[in-house]
This record gives sequence, C-alpha cells and structure tokens, in this order.
Amino acid sequence: MRLRRVRAAEADPAEYLAGANAAFGHWGDEAFFAWAFRGDAELLFVDDVAGCGVTYRTLSSGECAAIVTGAWTLPAARRRGALTALVEATREMARERGGVALAFMRADNPSARRFAALGARMTPTFYCRSVSAGDAVAFDDVDPEQSRFPSTFVYTPDEWRTQFLERPGAQIECIGQRGEWAAVVERTTDYDRVHAISDERFLPLLAAGRRLFWFTMRRPSLPCEWVDGFVAELPASSVSDWVLQNGDRM
Repeated sequence: MRLRRVRAAEADPAEYLAGANAAFGHWGDEAFFAWAFRGDAELLFVDDVAGCGVTYRTLSSGECAAIVTGAWTLPAARRRGALTALVEATREMARERGGVALAFMRADNPSARRFAALGARMTPTFYCRSVSAGDAVAFDDVDPEQSRFPSTFVYTPDEWRTQFLERPGAQIECIGQRGEWAAVVERTTDYDRVHAISDERFLPLLAAGRRLFWFTMRRPSLPCEWVDGFVAELPASSVSDWVLQNGDRM
C-alpha cells in the first residue's frame, strides 16, 4: 500500500475529484476543491483507491488541528485498511505541528470506528433538521463583520469571511435582529443551512417559515430530527468545551 502526500496548491484537482465524486456520487467541482483546500492544505492518496484532504485550523487552546477532510475510498477497495492508513498519516501530520488530528463524522460512518479503534476522544455532535415550519418572521439584514459567532476554531477576519461567506455557488445571507442576534444562513431549495448563529436560543425564529439544517455540539431543544455524530481527536486536545457549528465543519 503506497501513501502519497502532496500540497493541495500543487496538485491536479482532477485526481482528487475523480475519486471523491466516484465514492460520494457528487462531492464537488474544481471551485469547491479550491475553496476547501486553500492555504496550506494537503492531500493524501493511498495507491489509486483512496484519498483525503488535510486542512489546518488553530484551536482556542493554541493547538493546531489537522482535519481529515473529504476522505473517500473507492467501493472495490473498502475494508482493506486504506482509511486506517489515511487516519494514521493525518495523526503524524498533526504531530509534526505539535497538534491533534481531528475529524467530523456521523456515528454510522466507518471513520468513527477507525478513530475509536485508534484511541481517539469522541465528543458527541448532532446533525439536525427541523420537523416543521411555522409562519414566516421578518428579519433584519445584519453585518456579519459586526457580529460574534462563537467557535473553538480561531480565524483571522479574512479566514472567517472565506469560510462562512464565500462558499462557491452558495446563496449566503446574514440575518437576525440588530443588536440582539445574528445568523449566517445558506438558502437552498428544501432547507436553510444555518452555518453560524450567535445564540442557539434563536433557532426557533429561524425555523419560522423555513425548514432548517444545523450542526451542534449541544443536544437540541428545538423539536427536530437528528443524526448522532462525533468530533474525533487523536490524541485528545486541551479543549474541554467544544463549540463548533455547521460552517466550521470540513
């Protein structure tokens, strides 16, 4: 099993996209690749059958997080150790920077079993969809630059703007009530994706008139359907109280 490591900025996007789109049905195009793997991101490939990106973030503890991003394995090559090789390589890349390997995953994802088997700390998360939409509520347009959105990831202003507002092909709005709360929302045909909200207590207002999708690390109180997930850390970081939202996920 041959492992290759390349800087994303120097890679041919077509190589990664061919595998990711074959594995997922549709992962993204070259514009999404450039957005996801910007800066110092790297790519890992196992032979020609598996791959992932590794994107780097700084945690509120000051530690570096090397995030397993868009990991894929072609169907014919599954259960042969490729995913384990990618996770272990990402752990080594994190170690080079004195940090931790990190991954977002649903509980039923094979990545969850791999990280758990390697001794990762598994912090519960929730992928949520509201179950109904009430009467629409009028919101203010809010300046996202003047709003505070809590996160365990530390962003510069430019990094935050790119991560949350400049998603390729997405219709992004920042709405809320001036001086009280704000939310970064992506409009889609069926759901509004809540990428960030300054205070989750106001989610019921966003759910008025539209169905929502959001990601949280707190068991939801708003009536909704949810899928259990994890943030996996290998090894455990110094962070004791994680705060991450959908827009933080990679």
